[in-house]
Amino acid sequence: MLVAVVVFLASGLGILTRPEKQLAAFWLTNALLLGLFARRPALASPAGWAAAALGYVAADLLTDTSLPTTLRLTAANLAGVLAGYLVFRHIREEDRRLQHPLSMLGVLAVSATAAVGASLVGSVTSHAMMRMGFLTASGFWFSAELVSYVAILPVVLLAPAPAEALRELRDGLDRARQRPLLLLPLVALALTILLGVTIGGPGAIAFPVPALLWCALAYRLFTTAVITALLCMWTLIAIATGLIDLHLQETSVQPVISLRMGMALLAVAPLTVASVNAMRNRLLATLNHTADHDALTSALNRRAFLRRGGDLMAQSHRRSEPVVAMMLDIDHFKSVNDRHGHAAGDAVLATFAQRMRTHLREDGLFGRLGGEEFAVLLPGVDAVSAIAVAERLRELAGEPMPLDDGRILDITVSVGVSAPSSPESADALERLLSQADVALYRAKAMGRDRVVA
Repeated sequence: MLVAVVVFLASGLGILTRPEKQLAAFWLTNALLLGLFARRPALASPAGWAAAALGYVAADLLTDTSLPTTLRLTAANLAGVLAGYLVFRHIREEDRRLQHPLSMLGVLAVSATAAVGASLVGSVTSHAMMRMGFLTASGFWFSAELVSYVAILPVVLLAPAPAEALRELRDGLDRARQRPLLLLPLVALALTILLGVTIGGPGAIAFPVPALLWCALAYRLFTTAVITALLCMWTLIAIATGLIDLHLQETSVQPVISLRMGMALLAVAPLTVASVNAMRNRLLATLNHTADHDALTSALNRRAFLRRGGDLMAQSHRRSEPVVAMMLDIDHFKSVNDRHGHAAGDAVLATFAQRMRTHLREDGLFGRLGGEEFAVLLPGVDAVSAIAVAERLRELAGEPMPLDDGRILDITVSVGVSAPSSPESADALERLLSQADVALYRAKAMGRDRVVA
């Protein structure tokens, strides 16, 4: 049902752009179907292909297309999707998600293969409908399919789940309200589109390219794919309806074939730039995470904890919020290494840190200052709440800790808590951690496995 409904609705939309006795100005159904099969291979079953054929036929028959023509068009559409799907099965997962600088070349290869498959079957239909020679009909059909696949397929492959899409939309709107300059690439794109409508001519399709590349550098990969697809659809439909006058005197279809292939290749550029930019951002995020986090426990390392702690103190000072610091030390950790080995000690540290992170708030900081000593900073917490949080962390640490080899260790932790402090001076963080450290040593002197404030 999903396949049939998608194909039927998309085909109906494409038929609306179909001039009399011609193919649609922009046909997105085949790319949608291929993307759907690529994202969910279980749908590419015999029942899925039959449902797709039913959707194609139903859409054509409801728009008064003759049955023979409908069957020929459906055969061409399915031939193209099948050809593309067979090639797509050999594309790496990272290239399907456009996560590599050359991923768009793989998508282009799939698109070209699908377009060839459709053109070989569809050229017969084009010849019957439009009185074209076989080579001209093949080129006409190939170019129409190529631009559709290149524009639409990345959108389908990158589309997030509905809940994630709504969350990203809300985040994007919030960022736009906070930083209106983020809308400048879209404004520039709209102005270049208007310029193309006003001036026209063969160069009009290239006017938006600089703004499109700006969008690729400013926005996320999926957003860039959507913008590129909408631009391709608009340009081809605007030219077909006369909104953009290319001032071409020839009456042959050669300029149309050239235009469509040019649009397809034009769409590759911003998506490639966006893929490169996305990979760069992922690498930077990985490097930043590696530089700021302890490799064993994934807690902030000492340098990053102190840097971010200073920022948190300054932010809390502006908000007039108190800040609580905690120092945590695993009791008798040296004996764990001596009795069970350093691998067990590492496992204890990693498990301990994971338990602490799951309980702490996201606006707090958790870091490993060295060895078995950890620190916590919590903004906006009073003394009673701070002690309650510290007691809960102590209880979590004391729960039985299973190791990979089946052994179970029992550990305890001592916690020193500094009372809420107002971060009014430059050395506030240093004094806060020093007070928590003093409280920690008092906890150890009093017998360990306790919280001292």
